[in-house]
Amino acid sequence: MNIVITGASRGIGLEITKIALKAGHNVLALARHPEESELAHLQKEFKTLTFEEIDLNDPQAHLKVSGLVKYSCIDLLINNAGIYEQDDSIENFQKSYLINAIQPLFLTRALLTKLKNSSNPKAAYISSMMGSIADNTSGGSYSYRSSKTALNMLIKSLSVDEPWLTCLLLHPGWVKTRMGGENAPIMPEDSARGLFEVMINSSLEDTASFQDFLGSNLPW
Repeated sequence: MNIVITGASRGIGLEITKIALKAGHNVLALARHPEESELAHLQKEFKTLTFEEIDLNDPQAHLKVSGLVKYSCIDLLINNAGIYEQDDSIENFQKSYLINAIQPLFLTRALLTKLKNSSNPKAAYISSMMGSIADNTSGGSYSYRSSKTALNMLIKSLSVDEPWLTCLLLHPGWVKTRMGGENAPIMPEDSARGLFEVMINSSLEDTASFQDFLGSNLPW
């Protein structure tokens, strides 16, 4: 498979990249600072890996990514990059919505032609249970919660407009990453393994589903 993944330089994104490479897939890894990560070392081991620098806080990032993809087709697009801003300022709201919700939609749209060239095209989006309205019993985290809720709605609409594309909204669990913190109970490699398995085993019947990394359906 040809796989494109954002936020691939650390955390869950890096672990998914490793899993995909070990499984023999071609991977285009996108990150803000790929040269400062393990990606350069991985490229020496896996010739099927390429990486490029991209900052999704740039409103034109989706257009730049479109020009970077050299594959004739994309089998799996993984929109993994995301941010969690502690300060719910207007500026951070705008940044959260751009990176967590808007760019995944626009990036998918920019790559639709190459996704259509695949015999089984899929687009996965790392969402969050914190974007679930039904599950919100603790409040707070306004910009992060609402940006993930927005992502869920945008991709639901995309699945209606592009019924040929399997769209997956996935909750990775509370993971021990820079975003999740040291108290998180789930290791990045365990979350990544489960997420990738859900992606690989999914079919068009699963489109617009909201699942966790173990494949369990979640409340909206």
